[in-house]
Amino acid sequence: MSFKRETLEDGAVRLSSMRCRFTYRRLRPGVVSLLIEGQDRGEFGTAPMDELREDLSRYVPVELFIEMDDATGAIVPVQEAWTGWFSENRSALKSVSILTRSKYMHFTAEVVKLFSRTGELIRVYLDPRSYEEAMARAAPGLIRPGSPG
Repeated sequence: MSFKRETLEDGAVRLSSMRCRFTYRRLRPGVVSLLIEGQDRGEFGTAPMDELREDLSRYVPVELFIEMDDATGAIVPVQEAWTGWFSENRSALKSVSILTRSKYMHFTAEVVKLFSRTGELIRVYLDPRSYEEAMARAAPGLIRPGSPG
C-alpha cells in the first residue's frame, strides 16, 4: 500500500496515491464532505473508512457527503469494502449523499447501496443542485469549496 496522508492548509485531510485522492472536509461536527478523484485500485486498504472512525465515535449520527464526479472507478474489492462499511456503520450514519454524473459510477453507487442493505440511508444524486441543497441543510451557511458563491 503506497499512499500519502496529509493535512491541508484549510484543515482538510487528503489521502493520495498515484491514481486516486480522497479529500475529507469536516463541514461542522457530524457532517463530513468527501471528494474522491481518480481510480481506487485498493492501494489505500481500509484507510478511507478508517479516516471516518473518529467522526463516527464522537458525532453520531454522522451525515456523509461523497462527491465522485472525478472518480473513474473502484475495483470490486473496494466496492465490497465500502458496502460492508456502510452496512456495519448504518446505525452511526444519519445519511449518506453521493453525487456523480458518471453513469458507471452512478451504477457502482447504486450497487453499493443495494448490497449494503441500508435502504434510504444512501441517496445517489445525478444533479449537483439537489446534492448541494442537501449539504446546505446539513451545514447551513457554509460555502462548499469549488462552488460558486
